[in-house]
Amino acid sequence: MDFFAGLFLFLLTLLKTRLMKSAIGSILKNLVLLGILALSALNFFYNWLNWQELLAVQSVAGLLYVFISCYEFLNTSYKASLPVKRFPYFNNSYFMFKALKISVFVAFGLLLITSGSNVKYLYPICFTIAITETVITILKYRRGLCFVNIYANYLLISQDKITKIFANEIKLIEFRHDIFYVVKNNGKSFQIKMEHIENRELFLNDLNEWITRNNISISSESKGKIGNSISMSK
Repeated sequence: MDFFAGLFLFLLTLLKTRLMKSAIGSILKNLVLLGILALSALNFFYNWLNWQELLAVQSVAGLLYVFISCYEFLNTSYKASLPVKRFPYFNNSYFMFKALKISVFVAFGLLLITSGSNVKYLYPICFTIAITETVITILKYRRGLCFVNIYANYLLISQDKITKIFANEIKLIEFRHDIFYVVKNNGKSFQIKMEHIENRELFLNDLNEWITRNNISISSESKGKIGNSISMSK
């Protein structure tokens, strides 16, 4: 219990100093899950804790998960409040991933309750995670907290995590079938699908100007398609 209390205070310090990045938040949430699952599995064989103590540990782990999720939500809200034009961007994969994650934890929790063995005491953490993810997803959707921001020299994409793509990291950009393909120097790529972008005309204009201003490689064919799409959006 002292370990979890110390970890909670450490996370609180990170929140106050705004040092915890989006990727670190995701890693910490996964570590909380792995930690409680490992402890519960070992306790099943060695009976270190009775069910009340195990439930108490799960409660602390659940609070940590909620705390980190709330921090990620507040951090995204802060990014969205900056004085830069924000384009809400909710793609299908985001909703599919969230629906799958919530469904898995709900189903697993229900299976544990009906299992009839000591492992059933794992169900509270499953329902805590499912409820937390549901609430955060609804709030993010209602407040438009999945988005693309266009800054002077980088793109900020907020989905399940916040990603920065600097102009000098981009090898080329292509525009085909209403999708921007952003290819980085390291070979990794990122897609921005226009069907999920609100205020399509403004986004096309702003991104086109950003590409030109940062001298990013783009084919004449893609430039022409962007121009045609802007004309069709008017």
